[in-house]
Amino acid sequence: MSWPRSSWILLGVSLFLTIFFVLWTMLVANEPLLHSIDMEIAITFKGLAEGHHVRRAIMIGLTHTGGVPAMTVLALVGADWQWRRGDTLLAVGWIAIAASGGLTNYTLKKAINRDRPPIEWRDTAVTENNESYPSGHSMGSMIGYGMLGYAALPLLRRRWAKIALFTMLALLVGCIGLSRIYLRAHWFSDVIGGFAIGAAWLTFWLTWVSCARNRIEAPGQTT
Repeated sequence: MSWPRSSWILLGVSLFLTIFFVLWTMLVANEPLLHSIDMEIAITFKGLAEGHHVRRAIMIGLTHTGGVPAMTVLALVGADWQWRRGDTLLAVGWIAIAASGGLTNYTLKKAINRDRPPIEWRDTAVTENNESYPSGHSMGSMIGYGMLGYAALPLLRRRWAKIALFTMLALLVGCIGLSRIYLRAHWFSDVIGGFAIGAAWLTFWLTWVSCARNRIEAPGQTT
């Protein structure tokens, strides 16, 4: 049985994002101009954050929505939701994609071994001291909320509702990444790298979920 068109699209997107991530990582490692841009952005946000307690509280709240505890709860609740709906494939896939994404992020951090912004620059709410690149919050939220969108969008019948959900999730993920820069937990380039590899990981594995679902839903077709 041939792959559905949606699977080829997802695989193409994943390949493009993977190539972008590799090229971006090479710039992070070797491009002084990008380092200068990272530092300028961090210094700018440090100045913007000083004395703005409400804005800081909002950013801290946003950063928690993309942290490991929040993403773990989202994966477990999402898997349970799909299991109760009878979609065992997506239930198992949700856990597997989220967990393997976390392991991939850990491996990349160790391999690239990039330092975070200096401690004296960071907001006091930032407690992480592990490696900086790629941003785990950015990668994890891209995968977690991307899975939520993949599961929820087909259940919405009206086009405006689909657009509203997609826009809301995209804005949430973008704001989580912004919060990491605002709090000086990560460099700007860490967040871009996290978004890229997170989206690449998500679309790659959703390619196989889509193919498996196509086989399940069309058992009468021959290969």
